[in-house]
Amino acid sequence: MLSTMSSTPSATQPAMTALDRALRPDVLIAVMLGGALGALLRELFAFWFTGGSSTAFPLGILLANLGGAFLLGLFATWIDGLIRHHVFRPFWEAGFVRSFTTLSTFSLQSIVLIEAGAWGMFIPYVVISVVGGLILIWCGERLGAFFVARAGGSVDVDERTRVEEEL
Repeated sequence: MLSTMSSTPSATQPAMTALDRALRPDVLIAVMLGGALGALLRELFAFWFTGGSSTAFPLGILLANLGGAFLLGLFATWIDGLIRHHVFRPFWEAGFVRSFTTLSTFSLQSIVLIEAGAWGMFIPYVVISVVGGLILIWCGERLGAFFVARAGGSVDVDERTRVEEEL
């Protein structure tokens, strides 16, 4: 059974592939629960900050994308440095953050602003989303590295890249 296999090969069991790890029932459930929570929060942000108007500046989606960029940077570093439980990363990164921040929602809001001729809202929205997202991922990574260092851990960027490729 996949959920009982370790990723370390032994004489009696083969090494788990990245796909095997991703399809473990506990990992799938973690992604689904995180995704549901992230999607719900994104929808609430969209409504809270625009009052449900599709032609208002999409502040809720902008804040979700920027906040999610920061959280993604923070979690990517913090999780890798301190928390090694195999469902924590899929829950927060693949589930929560990636459903909370979606390119499709960003793109739809951008098209709505273009179609409304709201260039004065469209341009800052796109620039702030892209540039702000990059800056906040970097800031989140720095904060995560700080937390890891304070706890006596260290972050190995090569290890983080390998783990991300396996997911």
